Amino acid sequence: MVATLFLVWIALVIIGVPIVVALGLSSVIALVTQGDIPIALISQRMFTAMDSFPLLALPLFLLAGKLMETGGISIRLVNFASTLVGHIRAGFAMISVVTSMFFAGISGSAVADTAAIGSILIPSMVKEGYDRDYAASVQATAGSIGVIIPPSVPMVVYSLVGGVSVSKMFLGGFIPGLLSGLSLMVVSYIIGKKKGYEGGQRATLKQQWVSFKEALLALMMPVIILGGVMFGIFTPTEAAVIAVAYAFLIGVFVYKDLKIMDIPHILLDSVRDSAVIMVIIGTASLFGWLLTSEGFPQMLGEMLFSISKNPTIILLIINVMLLIVGTFMETNAAIIMLAPIFLPIIQEAGIDPVFFGIVMVVNLAIGMCTPPVGVCLFVTSKIAQRSIKDVTKTVLPFLLAMIIVLILITVFPQLVMYFPNAFMK
Repeated sequence: MVATLFLVWIALVIIGVPIVVALGLSSVIALVTQGDIPIALISQRMFTAMDSFPLLALPLFLLAGKLMETGGISIRLVNFASTLVGHIRAGFAMISVVTSMFFAGISGSAVADTAAIGSILIPSMVKEGYDRDYAASVQATAGSIGVIIPPSVPMVVYSLVGGVSVSKMFLGGFIPGLLSGLSLMVVSYIIGKKKGYEGGQRATLKQQWVSFKEALLALMMPVIILGGVMFGIFTPTEAAVIAVAYAFLIGVFVYKDLKIMDIPHILLDSVRDSAVIMVIIGTASLFGWLLTSEGFPQMLGEMLFSISKNPTIILLIINVMLLIVGTFMETNAAIIMLAPIFLPIIQEAGIDPVFFGIVMVVNLAIGMCTPPVGVCLFVTSKIAQRSIKDVTKTVLPFLLAMIIVLILITVFPQLVMYFPNAFMK
């Protein structure tokens, strides 16, 4: 059945069938032609995968991010980041990365991060004479940090699949997210110096203070969410509810950029995005369950352990697999399908599941800005009015920087586990 699953799935993907449909169809075809499992189990497995209380955090974080995005948060974060790093060479690129890191602590979605910040900064970069491909590459890779810095929708999904603490996952994403942002800033500076992209005028302390005050309430959102989770004041699911209430109150009554007439549209978008993710979770869970029931994790584990029993070597091999998968599969689908396969292997190798979860999310975040199915790259290419083919060559140095960060956290697990071990005993 394993061969049938993979062959049918690959064939469907090659002919252009959406990943989520290909996962479901290949599972059904494998069951009908190869298996002796009742067909009724298809709906039962899909429903069971989606019927989980922790998953309630997923649509709520998406809703909170959309409320903040519509409520004027993006431009305030851009202005604040501009006063901090706008004077550095390739200033607009620096602003793009720093703003994306701020917004990552609000939205939980790389696509939302990329679209919200890119729609403001890519046209500004082009207007200032920046190359369109460079602008698209910077924002695509910066936007992918949206799933590394908490709160993160893929981290919630992994926590459900792996049976690990969402709080530990959130805390584990801090340092990798910060390192990813710094690495992108270094690459932006080097390329900007080569291309002659100058920075703006250095902001005065007064300008920094004014922009900070305007952005303060927005910056407090991740502090409230993560602070409450870290100190046990509320659970991640409760934090998502608080985030929605906070985003609504700030957007409507303080910033006053969020109008009541915007709410139905925001709710509809949130429902649509949540529904897509839930269907992905259902079909990918079915696919992964069939692989697991056929003993595929054991076969893969035996193959990996025959190569090496060193946990770092095994992780590096899995990294290569995930980097390849991330180039053509949606992040949440990859987590649902692959986490149950890899978890028995990494546990046998003595690797912490929380650490592996962060490594997996960083891998798949890189895939979000890697052709041919890099969703963040598609968003920025559209905004910059360039094709994926045009942007691909320019994005490579930024991808290399993120891969170096991935190797660092793989080789030095403490970069991931420092905060979880310090705050979650």
